[in-house]
Amino acid sequence: MSKACITPVFQRQMEQMRNIKNLIFDNDAMGELPPLTRLLFAGLWTMVDDKGRMEDNPRKIKKVIMGFDDVSASQVDEMLQSLHDRRFIVRYSVNGSNYIQVNNFSKYMNRQLYRRCSQIPAP
Repeated sequence: MSKACITPVFQRQMEQMRNIKNLIFDNDAMGELPPLTRLLFAGLWTMVDDKGRMEDNPRKIKKVIMGFDDVSASQVDEMLQSLHDRRFIVRYSVNGSNYIQVNNFSKYMNRQLYRRCSQIPAP
């Protein structure tokens, strides 16, 4: 029997899979946010790298996470700011580029799954 051929794209998709624990949604501060903002936060976990970082690009985030919802990029920007204000994420800039760090990402991720160093600078 031959081994299955795993393409690099499929391997990266598998590595990008994330488990979201329900305790995130049991947080009172999270519960005060509108449902679409909570959905956005859950979606960010699927977009960040192995260190919980990503480019802060509301238009791209809107397309990937909120593609079928009637939400504008500026509304996504406002939701991201709400998450930042409540300290679920950190929005920061390095050398003129904007980034997001999901707070406590490494606390909730399986350390054995970390495979790559982040290409994005730390906050």
